[in-house]
Amino acid sequence: MSLKLSDSTISKDVQTFMNAIGDGILIVDKSGVITKTNKAAWEMLGYKNAKQIEGKGALDLLKAVNNLGKLVTKKNAALFQSIKEGKKINNVIRQFLRADKKRFWSSITTTPIKNKAGTIKGAVIVIRDITEEKQAEEYRINFADIASHSLRTPLGNVLWANEYILSEKPGRLNKIQKEYLGESYKTLKSMNTMVNDLLSVSRLPDRRSKPALKKVRLEDSVDRVIESYDTYAKAQNLKIVFEKKKNKSHFIKADPKYLFIIIQNLIENAVRYAFDKTDVVIKIKKDGKHIVFSCTNKGMGIPKDKQKFIFAKFFRAENAMKKQGNGTGLGLYITYEMIRLNGGKIWFESTENKETTFFIQFNAY
Repeated sequence: MSLKLSDSTISKDVQTFMNAIGDGILIVDKSGVITKTNKAAWEMLGYKNAKQIEGKGALDLLKAVNNLGKLVTKKNAALFQSIKEGKKINNVIRQFLRADKKRFWSSITTTPIKNKAGTIKGAVIVIRDITEEKQAEEYRINFADIASHSLRTPLGNVLWANEYILSEKPGRLNKIQKEYLGESYKTLKSMNTMVNDLLSVSRLPDRRSKPALKKVRLEDSVDRVIESYDTYAKAQNLKIVFEKKKNKSHFIKADPKYLFIIIQNLIENAVRYAFDKTDVVIKIKKDGKHIVFSCTNKGMGIPKDKQKFIFAKFFRAENAMKKQGNGTGLGLYITYEMIRLNGGKIWFESTENKETTFFIQFNAY
């Protein structure tokens, strides 16, 4: 069935129906000129009636800005991609400039219009105002930031003091003192992890947190994490072993802040779920154009029927919950998302009650 784009083909009943729809609707020809619209569309764009926008180029009125705040060009516009490729493009998130220069967030779906012969004659653009949803997301991010930072500083101070006493630099501890301080330290470390997880996950959907990829020596990042978790490992009767060759360097392309969190999450998990008096072993090797990091522990492992859920948000296997009751189930989800944002890959091999190894593949620099 063909759809002609002249005013005469659309009856008053159809126009009434279009005006009753809450989302904005624009019908354009193949050159992008608006031929018909509804009330929601012109009101969203800051105009008083259809005459002010019909007959004008869609991109002249739909002044969309991308994540960097720059106007979207014809080449990158979903409208022209849909017309050129002849396929529907769903839920493109854009910020538009209204006629009064105010901005609003929208989700755009563009569907090409074809005649019986399959020739593209134009497109239908549906614009849904998501400004309130975006504001709610912003409030959520800001709340998580404030709450996490407010907890982070005092918690970090107590954690540092506990770690300093456990190091016995101020003086020797007896067996009972070591035992109680060790339990206190493990609890504080767990709380600190939960706060960091909440802060990290709140930032993941935030466009402002786009990773800044640069040249990083992987060994340096691993050393920093091991140093910060050495006391925690000793409190768990474990040892972290980094098998690295002297004076050997592996450079990768990554965001240093993201990289620290990624390695930290994997090493902490390995320590947390390992058997007592075992080693957590870290290795780095070159594999063609990639660098592979691995972290292995001997411990409870991941049940085979639960392995497909391991990177899901809030997931924790039953055996993990029995050993460590507290936890957010966010660590591996955050790790997975951050590795993806850094252009890497993650996978694992696990045998329940024996051994688990997590692998990360980075792009070599």
